[in-house]
Amino acid sequence: MKPFIIPIFLPQAGCPHRCVFCNQYAITNVSTQQIHPNHLSGIVDQFLKYNHHQNANVQISFYGGNFLGLPENQILQLLETAQTYIHSQKIQSIRFSTRPDTIKKNRLQLLKNYAIKTIELGVQSMNDQILALSRRGHSSDDTRLASMILKDYGYQVGHQLMPGLPGDTDKTFDNTIEEVIALKPDFVRLYPTLVLKGSLLAKWYLANRYTPLTLNRAVSLVKNCLKQFQNNQIPVIRMGIQPQDQLERYILAGPYHPAFGHLVYSEILLDSVTETIKQTCSNQIIIVVNPRQVSKLKGINQNNVMQLTHRFPQKNIRIVSDPGIPNLCVLEI
Repeated sequence: MKPFIIPIFLPQAGCPHRCVFCNQYAITNVSTQQIHPNHLSGIVDQFLKYNHHQNANVQISFYGGNFLGLPENQILQLLETAQTYIHSQKIQSIRFSTRPDTIKKNRLQLLKNYAIKTIELGVQSMNDQILALSRRGHSSDDTRLASMILKDYGYQVGHQLMPGLPGDTDKTFDNTIEEVIALKPDFVRLYPTLVLKGSLLAKWYLANRYTPLTLNRAVSLVKNCLKQFQNNQIPVIRMGIQPQDQLERYILAGPYHPAFGHLVYSEILLDSVTETIKQTCSNQIIIVVNPRQVSKLKGINQNNVMQLTHRFPQKNIRIVSDPGIPNLCVLEI
């Protein structure tokens, strides 16, 4: 069952330095690194009110910082507060994100008495030159070792990846995907790199030292990544950064779209339908699609419909919905 996640943001908390792309305050809309236990409880209690379907799989999730890089007393304070909700059976588990180089056995010992299920690693790339250019301060070997240790400890492991970092190319990111697949994480998030005001990357962009991916290129790149992960039974649980109220004010450049994942799935459906229609002889085509897929098939602002009309001007193509169809099928009349 998909968890009901209660996000607790700790922007840049525990980070030893700032990466070139980082402005966590813009991404999270939270201006403080530390959260008092009472404040944490207030956030959790508020989110629990939104669990209308009484999802039995609820997680408190610490995001936006480097959780295991926090001082030991702060880690324990946060976990103790979260654990009270475990004891009261209001939540079932805890998850957090952290840097690969913080996965040390002495740090993991701190976690043994708490109901931690999921640990997400800020991998970003498996290319050491790109990691250095991005001033990540860790290596691809750190990711390999961290993934192995976490698997040995029985944690669910997630990898967060950022296509389009400085120095990244189609080839280097494809190599990153291959390496990540070999590590067999339980899930992946894909966040195309954005240029955020207040980041070093923004200075590089304004000085013409960095060129971000275009939106179309990012969608195509992430689409190919998604297919590779799906072919290896690795779920991609997020594509594109989560929209926040103030986020767009901080975006200077880059492939941002509030429905980025929708664009990716829409392009996958367009590719599939295009290849099928190429094999047809009739000029009368009906695409029968499940109602849940109609908007993705048509595309944002009917873009896919226009693309199909442009690609097959001689064909009359109609789209109809049918709840009895699991996905879609193309019929010739």
